[in-house]
Amino acid sequence: MKDLLSVEFKRKFSLSMYKNLKLKLGEMSFFKDFVGDTRGDLYPILSKSEDADEYLESNRYGVRAGSVCRLIGQFFPYATYEMTAKINGEAGFKFILPITEAEITTSAEKLRYRCGDHTEEFDLPEASDTMIVSCRPGAFDVYFKKNGKAEFFATIAEEEFNNSNDYAVFSESVAALSVSGDAEISAVEFYIDNGTSIADMRPVRYENGEVMVENGKIFITASIRMQAGTFQGIFSWIPGTAEFELTGALFYDCGDGRWCGDVAASLLYHREKKLWYLWVCAFSHEHVLAHSTFDGDVRFGVNVIDVELMPKANEDTPIDAFLAFAGDEDPDFFYDADRSRWLMAICRRDPEAKNYRYFFFESDSPFEGYKCIGKGYTGAETGGSFVKVNGERYFLCGNDFHATSDYRIYGKHGMSAPKFDYPDGGFRGWGTLMPIRLGSRTRYFWLTFDRHRGSDYNWSYGNLYCFEAK
Repeated sequence: MKDLLSVEFKRKFSLSMYKNLKLKLGEMSFFKDFVGDTRGDLYPILSKSEDADEYLESNRYGVRAGSVCRLIGQFFPYATYEMTAKINGEAGFKFILPITEAEITTSAEKLRYRCGDHTEEFDLPEASDTMIVSCRPGAFDVYFKKNGKAEFFATIAEEEFNNSNDYAVFSESVAALSVSGDAEISAVEFYIDNGTSIADMRPVRYENGEVMVENGKIFITASIRMQAGTFQGIFSWIPGTAEFELTGALFYDCGDGRWCGDVAASLLYHREKKLWYLWVCAFSHEHVLAHSTFDGDVRFGVNVIDVELMPKANEDTPIDAFLAFAGDEDPDFFYDADRSRWLMAICRRDPEAKNYRYFFFESDSPFEGYKCIGKGYTGAETGGSFVKVNGERYFLCGNDFHATSDYRIYGKHGMSAPKFDYPDGGFRGWGTLMPIRLGSRTRYFWLTFDRHRGSDYNWSYGNLYCFEAK
């Protein structure tokens, strides 16, 4: 590609992700008879009625009568728990915290919820053999499978689980399978899933902004949008294809012991120092930025990063100061070796423009000492990234809630708009352009999203779009 401003980006594919990717955390296996086994205890009994009659036959676990509650693993406040069963009685999950517990069970006709004095009952419009419960702090989202796909059924709010993302709480909590009456269970598993939609995608890069490629794959940070709320997902992607894999989930601790679902990360690996550098938006802590340096690889599994909040501005602080203003988001940064300087962009509400615009900073350090060197045009900017094409640096971002594919490319000659063959995505999508060496050529992929809403939650967007420069 000779000139970023002269090419047209052509649609390769688009897709909508809806709870179809999994990072498995555990499961019940029914190959061995843990009911009658005395030389191991796969799933310890937490409670059992005197008249309980349970069995394990033909890879099925069943209860003919009475009630049994068996441990399946640790409770995690962002996990999804799934059960497939034939039920004449009731079966479901019990989540046991140090000072409270909640139980969600289904029969052929009813969904029942119990937590202390809080009880709810829902009529089921039709029978389903698979119930899915997705957890988040303060609520449970219940789905049932229809034609092999999850369909949302109900949200159950629970104040007693508001602090379930405190490490001191969930590290001492468990999840259990609860069965009563006549039920036969064929599958139980728990996992991190990709929610109702994903957004805010950005590649994991090296310190100079170059996209990290390993074994033919790149890694992408993206926000996983739940029925309400969000957390940071890590995906691997075979560039140019629709092959995505959920490889990790990333949470942030701002010093108070809570594992927070903050998103919009800019994640770099410094090859010389062998350290990871990160900026992220701490939506959970007054919507300001936070940063971290660490040495553990967070692309795989469930991880937490200890982050430091950016020092706060006061009411007299100039808007272009390198201090935290409430509402700061979507940071990006890299080391410009040509100038021996770190460059950083912060999307900030500008009182002059009365909207979001990007502010640009430079420093000798990745996390402090930045001075403002410019700002973007007025508009409603979002999701910006630095990218280098044929030796020239650009900054790309989204813009405008109301316009399809309204993106901006900032270069040495000012701001320009890119061209797309099918102008979908946008509505403040992200300017995530990635030069990736494949075979003997460098190809230029643009991953972005729209704001279709995967649920009634305002920030539950979006569908994913992939374009390639031609």
